[in-house]
Amino acid sequence: MRVLGLLLFAVAAHAADKPNIILIYSDDHGWADLGVQGSDQDIRTPNLDAMARDGVRFTRGYVTAPQCVPSRAGVLTGRYQQRFGVEDNNKGPLPLAELTIAERLKTAGYVTGQVGKWHLDLVGGKKGEKALRVSKEYMPHAQGFDEYFRGEMRQFYASHDLQGKPFADAPHVVADTRFRVVVQTEAALSFLDRRTAKPEQPFFLYLAWYAPHVPLESPEPWFSKTPAELPKERRQALAMIAAMDEGLGQLRAKLKAIGQDQNTLIFFIGDNGAPLGKNWDGSLNTPLIGQKGMLTEGGIRTPFVAAWPGHLPAGQVYDKPVISLDVAATAVALAGLPADPVLDGTDLTPFLSGQNQGAPHERLFWRWGSQAAVQEYPWKLIRLGEREQLLFDISQPDGENVKKNMLTAQPEIAARLTKALKEWSETLTPPGLPTTFDAHHEGLFAEHEVIPPLPDAPKTKGTPAGSIQGWLCRNGTIAAKDGALLITADPKAAKNAKPFLAKTGLALNGPVTAVIKVDAKVATNASLSWRTKEQPDFLPANLVRFTLPAGASEQSITLPVDGQAIHCRFSLGDQTDGLRLRSIELRPAKGAANLADFSR
Repeated sequence: MRVLGLLLFAVAAHAADKPNIILIYSDDHGWADLGVQGSDQDIRTPNLDAMARDGVRFTRGYVTAPQCVPSRAGVLTGRYQQRFGVEDNNKGPLPLAELTIAERLKTAGYVTGQVGKWHLDLVGGKKGEKALRVSKEYMPHAQGFDEYFRGEMRQFYASHDLQGKPFADAPHVVADTRFRVVVQTEAALSFLDRRTAKPEQPFFLYLAWYAPHVPLESPEPWFSKTPAELPKERRQALAMIAAMDEGLGQLRAKLKAIGQDQNTLIFFIGDNGAPLGKNWDGSLNTPLIGQKGMLTEGGIRTPFVAAWPGHLPAGQVYDKPVISLDVAATAVALAGLPADPVLDGTDLTPFLSGQNQGAPHERLFWRWGSQAAVQEYPWKLIRLGEREQLLFDISQPDGENVKKNMLTAQPEIAARLTKALKEWSETLTPPGLPTTFDAHHEGLFAEHEVIPPLPDAPKTKGTPAGSIQGWLCRNGTIAAKDGALLITADPKAAKNAKPFLAKTGLALNGPVTAVIKVDAKVATNASLSWRTKEQPDFLPANLVRFTLPAGASEQSITLPVDGQAIHCRFSLGDQTDGLRLRSIELRPAKGAANLADFSR
């Protein structure tokens, strides 16, 4: 009954006049990892680059959250997901009352398909359980998808097998142990093959590749083609991205083979920025500031490309801000459906065709956890709970830096954006701006120098928000006790996320020698990494691995810093239990050493 009005409109629709639409979402795919961005020499994406040459590359393409569940809820509904309560990964599932792109396009005569990661069907565990579980009630078939092959790794819930035969007991569980991108690509190609039986019917395909998100893999033939001197994580990410890129080439070739290449609009978007540090998936956000989990550019600005040969100008580079919400509004308009005021996105076709010379959006908004932000390009206002409010000019990639906070210098702009952000937040569920303090988020912002270094924590207490002698801890807590720094892993940290220490505000001329005095219960792997002023993110090459032996030891590690290191990380491996760190000294080639002596 909830779509009856739209169904009545669809009676008179002529499906054959409507373009096919494919929405592709990659996972934890950083802005740098698209070849035509020109950000990193190691990335190879020939098919994505060709798609950009055939269509439009959005240099300022955004998503609605720095995390996968809310980002996917936003793109599939075309609405800010905070309006219906899906604000973070623990706030699902996607309510059945919300209309997806698939449900809207079905009323215009489209056949709809979903492949890959869904993640919008996670519900709270049974009473007494904390873990989320998958619910068939919220799977793709309940959200408007006629056909589906839902799954991330080795198990999929499917309406059809890969040869196109429908399952009588759908959703049917399919096991496939091959590399996930290969399986998901085959499922998408199978969906396209089935369209040849009724070529006059338009289709909508949502393909969500589960890459380069962890767990990382080393798929062949792509992995062996990556530079051997790079860290393994980087090589794995490059291989997984190359697999997606090859899959895109196969999809575009299939569209041409079935005569639908000129009648299909394709969007390719990353769901959020790459995670860095111990959670690194090998992808990069360079030169943007920040990472997954932050409302800085590195967390919400991603690869964003669209192509529709013969309809969108080829080779266009579009610099005005757009957002993933625009996919739904564009699809609705192209399908001939009436504009729906509940959609928060904008139909992009008039802007890309040159009919409208203005900007698609006056402002873009975000609210996630303890963070909130509003962008009125080139200005961006960010709030961290009630503790921090920041105003940046983001016309340059290094704009989100504590030294460039314009809050005091531009009070009128700050006041205007604060008012707009508050007004928008009152339309959400629940209403209002975040007021809670999140130590993890504040630590991220301090580590990336978006806010000042955090004040020292009391030496008798460990806290992830504080720092001791300038070193702060991520994915754990620290405490100075009995002449040593003690590190405790955070049991609530993301899976496989290990504790590490970070220090900002350095000025160390390379090469740098790190001298570490430590007592360890057992031998453990460790690493030191750094970045310079010219490097907004930690680069794979700027990392030295070593082993901390069991017992008391003094380690001397040479860091081949080229230039001046301003930010260092000390990753502690798997065995922090019982590890007692007595001191860390960073000795530059010239100038004074930076010493943190925890034995005093």
